[in-house]
Amino acid sequence: MNETKFQHDSFTCDVDVFYGGDDLVVRFYHKHKEQEANDIRDMVVVDPGFGFICLKFVGEDGLLSGFLDQNVFSESAVLKAIDFVQALSPRSGNAYIPCHVRLFGASGVIEYNGEY
Repeated sequence: MNETKFQHDSFTCDVDVFYGGDDLVVRFYHKHKEQEANDIRDMVVVDPGFGFICLKFVGEDGLLSGFLDQNVFSESAVLKAIDFVQALSPRSGNAYIPCHVRLFGASGVIEYNGEY
């Protein structure tokens, strides 16, 4: 896993990159909203971040898909995020990579703490 930043216009967020062979998953979030080990007790509200993009290679080509928060990512920010993720893989250069990224909005929250 590598840690880096994503930036588009005035928006900047932290990014975790998880590699599985040639494939990768990128998580967009704010590191300062993450819990430290000593913060995890009683009721913990976990921030889900701004979304994920997955780049998976099938043969010589790839597939890119993901979900990004519509309150944070505009259409131009999604295109920048796609370019950002593709740049993380040396295999992207000559590959055909169709993309499907959905923008999502929260409609509710499910909480479970093991006690109820």
